[in-house]
Amino acid sequence: MKFSFSTLLILLVTVSSNQILAQKSKRFEEFKEMKMNFILKNTDLTKNEKKSFEILFENYENKYHDEVWVLKKKVKKELYQPHDTLSSENASKYINDYHCLEQLGMTIKLERNQKLLESIRPDIVIKILLKEMEFDQEMFKRLQNRSKRSLDKSKEKEEKEEKK
Repeated sequence: MKFSFSTLLILLVTVSSNQILAQKSKRFEEFKEMKMNFILKNTDLTKNEKKSFEILFENYENKYHDEVWVLKKKVKKELYQPHDTLSSENASKYINDYHCLEQLGMTIKLERNQKLLESIRPDIVIKILLKEMEFDQEMFKRLQNRSKRSLDKSKEKEEKEEKK
């Protein structure tokens, strides 16, 4: 009985882990699709340019996500953990790790942009970059508004509890 319970437990943990990873990748894929559609909708690409853009965008967004974003998120999560005594050495390590990831991210974007110039007209590449920034700013505003609404709801809840 113990063997089958252990096997069942391992199976459940494995399935749960896979579902969590699938959800995260699903969110990333949805976000990536939104971003690509926003850029395509707001730029005048020829058929060949569009094909090149879609391939490069897909490859470099995946590369940035896997090599930079995921690791930056991990570093940030570690930074928010309680540190009773954080040595200068450890603080320096976090700073250097984050800086290296920022540099890698910029290198990946530079490489992508240079590749875009090989197959897309320069003025359109600039427009793609501007639309990407516009998309990022819009998403940031949405996150800020979501946080503000969440904070407002918390305050309302506290006020209701105080009145009781």
